[in-house]
Amino acid sequence: MDMMTEGETVYNSHDDSHVVMSEKVQSLAGSIYQEFERMISRYDEDVVKDLMPLVVNILECLDLAYTENQEHEVEVELLREDNEQLVTQYEREKQLRKTSEQKLLEIEDGMEEERKQYQAKVESLESIVRMFELKNRNATDHANRMEDKADELKKEYAKLHERYTELFKTHMDYMERTKILMGTDRLDQLGSSRGRIPGFTLANLNSEPPLFRTAIYNGRS
Repeated sequence: MDMMTEGETVYNSHDDSHVVMSEKVQSLAGSIYQEFERMISRYDEDVVKDLMPLVVNILECLDLAYTENQEHEVEVELLREDNEQLVTQYEREKQLRKTSEQKLLEIEDGMEEERKQYQAKVESLESIVRMFELKNRNATDHANRMEDKADELKKEYAKLHERYTELFKTHMDYMERTKILMGTDRLDQLGSSRGRIPGFTLANLNSEPPLFRTAIYNGRS
């Protein structure tokens, strides 16, 4: 920044590479320059000689601060926008998480309900299996008892059959002996009631033809 008095003295800042000042700083510098001109015209140039470099430096610092402030405002605005986006994203993520947690709770509740139902079915099936196992054991025991009873009945039947056979044989022997005895008694009775038949003896009876002996034997029975 250059400031001069009626073309005689020029004050320069130490930073010649500085960019053009902002409008606000330029307006402020113009106002200060006018005040310096009035002071120089009223008094002397020496009045502002030492003050001018300080003012120029202050104006440059002010312009730099103003520029940095604008940059900071831009950064703040960008950060505000980023923050709003982050807040929006956070709220969206929060809602999504809430929805996900709700769905997870519903799924867990559904899984718990299904687990209870499956557990009830398993317990029911286990109860049915135990009942069938008990019935199977009872049926097996009953079948074993029936087999044992059948074996006992077979043994008893064998004993009875053997006893029956013995009794039947005894009965047949008894019947044979009875027939023989009854036949002898009848012959004795026949001989005593009719008298002796001339020439008829047991020896003659045994010597008769088979047909005659068969008739006599049938008469005994």
